[in-house]
Amino acid sequence: MRNRRETLYGAYVAVAVLIMSADRTSSGLRRPSRLVDIAQLAGVSLKSVSRVLNDEPYVTSAMREKVLAAVKELSYVGDAAATGLRTKRSGFIGLIIPDVRNGYFALLTRAIEERLSPTSPTLLLGDSDEEIEQEERYLRTFRQQRVDGLIVLPSGAPSLPDAVSEIPTVIVDRTVPSVRDMADHVLPGNRKAAEKLVGHLVKHHGLTQVALIAGNTSTSNVRDRRTGYTRVMRQAGLDVHISAGHATPDDAAAGAYDLFRQLEPPFGVFTTNNRMFWGAMSAIARLGLRIPRDVLVTTIDSIGEATVTGLQPTQAVIPVQTVASRAMKLLAERTADPSLPPRTLSVDLDIEFGTTCGCVPLTSPLMVGSMPS
Repeated sequence: MRNRRETLYGAYVAVAVLIMSADRTSSGLRRPSRLVDIAQLAGVSLKSVSRVLNDEPYVTSAMREKVLAAVKELSYVGDAAATGLRTKRSGFIGLIIPDVRNGYFALLTRAIEERLSPTSPTLLLGDSDEEIEQEERYLRTFRQQRVDGLIVLPSGAPSLPDAVSEIPTVIVDRTVPSVRDMADHVLPGNRKAAEKLVGHLVKHHGLTQVALIAGNTSTSNVRDRRTGYTRVMRQAGLDVHISAGHATPDDAAAGAYDLFRQLEPPFGVFTTNNRMFWGAMSAIARLGLRIPRDVLVTTIDSIGEATVTGLQPTQAVIPVQTVASRAMKLLAERTADPSLPPRTLSVDLDIEFGTTCGCVPLTSPLMVGSMPS
């Protein structure tokens, strides 16, 4: 009996090898296994294979074992395109972020992916690099792939309204005028956070000079942070000192250096993100100024690299897990009912006080070294 089972198993494997070998193309690559291959190897009908793979009732244990053994032997993974034609779903969610090198966007991507269950769609990631043309290419690709949902941190691609009209979409972190009133949004409370940080420098520390080092103010989140800064300074009757429009830490460093030379220590600095923070820190080091004796620094964005210098930045941190959770909730609701009116959820930032404003004391004033690469 044992010899007979071994003979049958050997024949079974031989048939699988023949099927897989016969499917080699001229390029040397094997054609993906099909349902007919499973049926042939298992010695059952196509209908039986379909019933097993769809987990339909009234399938015998023996039938299920034969089909699943053939599936394993042939490394069958299914045909998503064919499944999509039948179910009208692709199995994919598209995510477009502005810069994968930015720690906040990387954390957000991970938080969104963690909320996909094994039976949920697969996440497709696009990095627009803050370029409208690049974002447009990803939107076109995701629309062509008929993704089941979109989460976009937009730069302003022209076809974004079309995508929102066709696909359940949530706009996160910032917005653009073309979809402001037609899409679901999850937006951090940037203006309020900026007001708290700048107000802390003016009211708590009594500074009369606070400089703003900002990125591209045409982006709504940066613009909101600038608005918060300006409002506090105007209400206090103080002049504004702004260097804006920077894309990289090096750009920010050059602008900050020129601006800081015009100020008399002690003065404050508010930066709109971690790249602007490190640009400002580089300028402070170049001018030979010390933190927090000469300069008090605050920022928005989590400064993960701060441990390199021993800094504990005074910062407003966007709660990534909350943003991801609310974005996925809105996306699920929009998928279930596309007729819902557009909704906007606001997320408060967490304020953390540290050494860069002097609220957490340093043993000695810190002269900042070189900026992390």
